[in-house]
Amino acid sequence: MYKVLIVDDDKLARKGLISMVKWEDYGLTVVGDVANGMQALQFLENNHVDLAFVDLSMPVLSGMDFIRESSQKYPRVKYVILTFHEDFENVQNALRHGVIDYISKLRLEEMDNEKVFARIGRLMRETSESDQWEGRGFISGVDLPEQAEEVSYEKIEELRYQWTAGQWVYNKRLFADMLKNLREINISVRQTERLLMWISQELEREFEVTMAVPWLGDKEEGIAWLGVARETLCKEARTIRDYHNMRICILRAVLFIEDHISSKLSAEYVAGKVNMSRSYFSTNFKLVTGETFNDFLKEEKMSQAKQRLEKENIKTADLAEQLGYEDPKYFARLFFNEMGMNCSEYAKQFSTERKEKEE
Repeated sequence: MYKVLIVDDDKLARKGLISMVKWEDYGLTVVGDVANGMQALQFLENNHVDLAFVDLSMPVLSGMDFIRESSQKYPRVKYVILTFHEDFENVQNALRHGVIDYISKLRLEEMDNEKVFARIGRLMRETSESDQWEGRGFISGVDLPEQAEEVSYEKIEELRYQWTAGQWVYNKRLFADMLKNLREINISVRQTERLLMWISQELEREFEVTMAVPWLGDKEEGIAWLGVARETLCKEARTIRDYHNMRICILRAVLFIEDHISSKLSAEYVAGKVNMSRSYFSTNFKLVTGETFNDFLKEEKMSQAKQRLEKENIKTADLAEQLGYEDPKYFARLFFNEMGMNCSEYAKQFSTERKEKEE
């Protein structure tokens, strides 16, 4: 059993959390609860603790300050943040100090606690196994496989922010670019595993889909895992019957756009396909993809236009019709603004390659 300390200045919140969770079911047991970070440090001096649930906003010594000090004195202790605010920046800053998860107090009663605490129990096992692996390798003097030099802390934080933001799930072009970048940087296998654990944790939280991270033999296995993860989410989105998860619904909408790129699509029409109002759909589409519906649709159509011009000889008017544009001149203008050249000029660049394939 992993020993748990609850740190929160709200006594009712502490007692409520202790009583509402079947801790033993997840390999956890509560050994204490205190009202602030100073008391928590004092508790750690005299008691063994594996995991602390920490409220960020507390008097005397805040949650962040407690985590910073505790992580220096007790590096094996892990943390789960309790916060009233979905403050991504604070969560990201805390992750460097052994924070394995965070829970919004506002959503705690709404969430499926069984899934939340099962995930926390699993993350404790995974991080403990990782620590033991590294410890055995160091203490026994066993030669571990040669790895790439680790990238800087700043770089790994940048990668974590990019990948856990999740926009790559919806945008296949962005996904391809991010994979290319990951291949090119000198990230070690261990750092790749850590990155995948953070990504897996975020995907489970946002999409309610569990994808375990394997031990990696090399970085390419990690990159393959990312491809499988995206395919799994796409499969989930295509087969859903329950539209309660907003992110899965937006992914389903993206896949619908890809499948019906030759149609004249509107935000209202696509929103109806995923049981959302137009305004709610448009707001959340921008939130999770980083683009408005119209910008995303235009980008997808332009991408399709380029692919078709690269592969075949096709008139601008015919291409416009294939992509759902009623006015060929409007389409031609969009393409020129996007590429800085017209369709025939773009296609001409690939004429030799097309002829070779035909022969």
